[in-house]
Amino acid sequence: MRRANILIVDGRVDLMEPLVQVFESQGYSVTTVEDGGSAIRLLKRKYFEIAITPPRMPGGNGGLDFRVLKYLSPSLAVIIVNSRGGKEETEEIAESEIEAVVDRPFNVKKLLDIVNCIIDKPSILIAPYRVDDGEVLRNILAERKCRALVAKNGTEMIDMVREGDFDVLLIDANMAGNGGSEVLDSIRKAKPNLGVVVMVDYSSVRVVKDLLEKGASTCIYKPFLNIERLLRVIEELRGKKGLTPPQ
Repeated sequence: MRRANILIVDGRVDLMEPLVQVFESQGYSVTTVEDGGSAIRLLKRKYFEIAITPPRMPGGNGGLDFRVLKYLSPSLAVIIVNSRGGKEETEEIAESEIEAVVDRPFNVKKLLDIVNCIIDKPSILIAPYRVDDGEVLRNILAERKCRALVAKNGTEMIDMVREGDFDVLLIDANMAGNGGSEVLDSIRKAKPNLGVVVMVDYSSVRVVKDLLEKGASTCIYKPFLNIERLLRVIEELRGKKGLTPPQ
């Protein structure tokens, strides 16, 4: 099973300890915080795959809306905890904004199944030359049942590779630039088994050979990416790690 980081937001973190132990026994890394402010500060410096939180996180004037977490980390999978009497609040949440709703008291097996299902989706880090292009690609991949995150620059990309557990890195050859070899060296040292796919246009084709020699798995051409081919490449790279391909 892939290692993953889970964030739990709850006003009584002491009551979460049994749940934390269940997740950690399955190989997950779990962090608990008592309020939305703490969750926000944590998300600014650490990558999480999943957040388990009430719709209104404790803290602030009347609580903080969970959507602030999605704003900070668009690829964050959110599981909403529905407390007694909170049905109307969860009914106002769009299905596309969250992965699931669970009720208190927790059905631990059901919650664990939901988390496992989320983590089983292909996990992709996009390192584009232009952030807007990366956001478009992320949305396309999300429609194909992939979890994708966009790195804003090379430094953030390296940090996210080190902290996260991605199946595939999609890196724009123009981002790698003339220092592409050094970039790939850093990636390979941090995550030797990470599949690396280079996105290339005709202006950057000269660097492809060097990137492939330094450990990139393959390349795909833009701006008109063949999404079906990209999904096949993702499936092949996940297969090398023994993971389930996207359905």
